[in-house]
Amino acid sequence: MVDFRLYAITDRHQCAPTPLADVVSELLDAGITAIQLREKDLSDTELVELARPIAELCRNYEAKLFINTSTHIAPKIGAAGVHLPENAASVTEVKSQAANDFYVGCSVHSLETAQRREAEGADFVTYSPIYPTTSKPGYGPAVGLTALAAVAEAVKLPVFALGGITPVRVAECLTAGAFGVAVMSGVMSPENAGQQARRYLDAL
Repeated sequence: MVDFRLYAITDRHQCAPTPLADVVSELLDAGITAIQLREKDLSDTELVELARPIAELCRNYEAKLFINTSTHIAPKIGAAGVHLPENAASVTEVKSQAANDFYVGCSVHSLETAQRREAEGADFVTYSPIYPTTSKPGYGPAVGLTALAAVAEAVKLPVFALGGITPVRVAECLTAGAFGVAVMSGVMSPENAGQQARRYLDAL
């Protein structure tokens, strides 16, 4: 069962020079209970090295850690699950090779993909970009709240609004039917990350 409403996505470049583990620690301290480690430019060895202390932190806080894309690394470091990009392997395939309590989240950018991922057995999806965003400029124009409402209406699984979400915009995303929000640049800052996280948690 998905028991979190705020899904924090990492980018160690945005929070530099503060080490990512320190920022994650601050977010967990603020009350965030789900972190997606999304560091796509690292080799497997580097990712494992970065992920291990973060996985340990998440265990200590009883928070869920998701590893982006690397389905073979997530179980190795004891992550709660994996987060698949839109064009990645089928959820069914990933789940067939994992433990029963392994979560699979998926990024989707269309209603069709959200429905396909639900049929495959995804636990939740992030739908983006809701608003114009600087973090992911390659994902086309913002889809807006009407499209978010259509996706939330069409699938039964939790839909997290992603892309340009500020604490002020949380309420309208929830009103449109989002289960929660996913945030990267909003919480990946070298200082005050915990303070920012609390603003999102208060809005939720």
